[in-house]
Amino acid sequence: MFEISSIDERIQEYLEEPAWNLPVFDRGARLVQQEASKPNPNAEKLTQCILQDQVLTAEVLSLANAPFFHGIKKVEHIQEVVARVGLRGVLDCVMAAIHRKASNTKSSFVQQYMTNLWKHSAACAYGAQWLVRRCGWEELIVEAYIAGLLHDVGKLLVLKAIISVMEKDKDTIRLTKIVADEFLDALHTEYGARLLRKWNLPEIYCEICQEHHQARYDTSNILLVAVRLANSACSKLGFGVREDREIQLETSLEASVLGLSDITLAELEIALEDYIARNT
Repeated sequence: MFEISSIDERIQEYLEEPAWNLPVFDRGARLVQQEASKPNPNAEKLTQCILQDQVLTAEVLSLANAPFFHGIKKVEHIQEVVARVGLRGVLDCVMAAIHRKASNTKSSFVQQYMTNLWKHSAACAYGAQWLVRRCGWEELIVEAYIAGLLHDVGKLLVLKAIISVMEKDKDTIRLTKIVADEFLDALHTEYGARLLRKWNLPEIYCEICQEHHQARYDTSNILLVAVRLANSACSKLGFGVREDREIQLETSLEASVLGLSDITLAELEIALEDYIARNT
């Protein structure tokens, strides 16, 4: 039977390896491949395709924040990556990530879990963006979307470690949703932040990975507040790996900080439901 220490140790090994990969969601890969296969790929369309997947988004941002670029401003937007490394550089990066899918697990349970994680991250990205726009912070719209998309990237890392341990130890217990949830809850925030720092992503995204579940946090960080509220709304609506219909958004600290009425919160839920209906 594997224990928390063995999963933790495997994650540590991944973080120390010079090259490794996380799984890319099928839908995001398909959209990118369709655009990349065109004789003259459109940079704007490619950007929108990349933003459908948290791993592709993180890897492309990492490309433009590699050690070679230390000493100049860190890139926070996908559009800036294209300007820095060129469309061909971005295409090479995302296609390499997609082609690594061949080594991913074939477990139907894990594939379903990954699908639910993608659904949650995509909805949270949309919700965080909706909130900052509704509150009048137009300058934060792009960052809010990316922050929401990346906030749970640590869960993919933990899942990868669980799969690795299970494949090495055939006598291990069967992975169930309850077991997976316990590992992910315990480890995903710390290792998500460490992962993004390893990839040299801007600190604003690392902090949100680390603090989106903390009881005490910086309420002046509007991006963090928006992601936390969007995260709660998605959980309430059942968008992701867990559903909690008992969540009361109107009594949350985040709603108070943002000054949102019950009506606005209801509109957020409707907007999220419409988004998921259009994109799944």
